[in-house]
Amino acid sequence: MIFSRGRLHIIPDSPDVLVYGSPREARCAVISGRIIYTTSVQRPVSSLIVRFRPKNEELFNPAMSVACQSEISCVVVKEGISATTTTELPFNEAAGQQEWRFSMGVPGNISETVFTPTAFIAYELVAEMRIGSLAHWSPFCKQVSSIPITVKRVPAPDSLWASIAEEPMDVSAIWRSKLELSAAASSRIAHDSQPFRIRGVVRPLIKGMRLLRATFDIREAVDGPFDNCSEPSARSHIASRCTHDLCVATPAACQDDMQIVMPFPHDAAVHRRPGLVVDQEIQISGSLNVPRVYEDIQYDIAVGPIRVSHELFFSATIADERGQVHTVRLSTGIYVLPRTTVDTADLPRYEHSDKDVLLATGQRCSLRSSDVQLNDTVERLWSQQHLHDDNPPPAYECVDLYIPHPIQSAMHAGCGVATQP
Repeated sequence: MIFSRGRLHIIPDSPDVLVYGSPREARCAVISGRIIYTTSVQRPVSSLIVRFRPKNEELFNPAMSVACQSEISCVVVKEGISATTTTELPFNEAAGQQEWRFSMGVPGNISETVFTPTAFIAYELVAEMRIGSLAHWSPFCKQVSSIPITVKRVPAPDSLWASIAEEPMDVSAIWRSKLELSAAASSRIAHDSQPFRIRGVVRPLIKGMRLLRATFDIREAVDGPFDNCSEPSARSHIASRCTHDLCVATPAACQDDMQIVMPFPHDAAVHRRPGLVVDQEIQISGSLNVPRVYEDIQYDIAVGPIRVSHELFFSATIADERGQVHTVRLSTGIYVLPRTTVDTADLPRYEHSDKDVLLATGQRCSLRSSDVQLNDTVERLWSQQHLHDDNPPPAYECVDLYIPHPIQSAMHAGCGVATQP
């Protein structure tokens, strides 16, 4: 028994713990999963405990652990008897597996997982099992299995945080009554490992200026302990950037997922000076590639020993009417949050549940008759809301515009910039 102890595995239903809402309003999250012990024959288990605890500091890693959460334990088997809050499945002789299902709660004010070069907050799920009657004193009868697990926080549905983050972003500012910068996006939420599309507008208020460069940045600011004295300080770095240098008067090449295309481009032979003449409104579209989380970027954290925030910068390098070069920046706050789509949700599986019981069956009916009745009901509801009024369609005027062939090919390629006279 000592030399063939078997293998112990802990398999959570989800590698992430999602907490909905701010630390003051969030409810407890639930961690559930399975514990599988693979062995040739069924063996008596004297104790089995699952622990959720902060991850300890590594030997050759200079970063220190600053997690404030204490250990949370769940007793699965005690003195050879399974706990009432857990489920023990029958022994599978074909696979040689003993399996238990567990579930435990995590407080809603827990600190989220974050990694910085000098400090981190990480968690792990640990299963500790003892086998046989000698389990109380023999170290050979003890087995431990651990797996890392991340804690993520997302806005609660219909909350103020969600409404502010999901509303369209549109900010603008005027520089010295000479130039107006605007930035717009579909929302203030950016997801890791996904592109974040942004549109900038450069609107001149005087004549004689040139646009030399346009840049979009996502800057991350981290507040936390960064020295041996554990004193809080702030650091920031650029997490993602896309830029476009305008060396000539006709910006035809695409750089860093940014492209500037004008319906009426200037002639480079006439305008030999570098840059683009800003004599009309210019719209610049770009795509920022958000890095992978926990490597080059972290999720937003508002409360805790380590706080993380993000800002979006739209910068324009211009030459004014006197030829002096200036860099004008427009910034606004954004949120880097986890994805909560259906493909990452923890949906139940039938083979993982042993208590599915069919309670009742529905009456058989004709699908054709039910469809007709449903359509009639929907039509009546729409008619009551005056959604089927026979209003004439709006009138449109056709304007003939001539667009050169190079501009047409650039537009079909997905150009993101347009100008208005």
